[in-house]
Amino acid sequence: MKSGALPIPQQIAIDLFFPPVGSVVWWLLSRGWVNVSQGGHPSERSLMWLRRSYWVVLGRAYCLMFGVTGYAYFFR
Repeated sequence: MKSGALPIPQQIAIDLFFPPVGSVVWWLLSRGWVNVSQGGHPSERSLMWLRRSYWVVLGRAYCLMFGVTGYAYFFR
């Protein structure tokens, strides 16, 4: 193990914890922007876009986190 690197169980725990937190933060910021830009009354289409995009951001965040962890584990 390199100096400063976390053990693999801790890296996996971080991979499981941070994507939902980041996705919720992204959703809150997006929801706030939709409310501001549409005068506090978002359209149904905007809300549908927010629901779908939350899951897209969450899935991509998991892929990114596990991809980086796998790359670091196998190529260090």
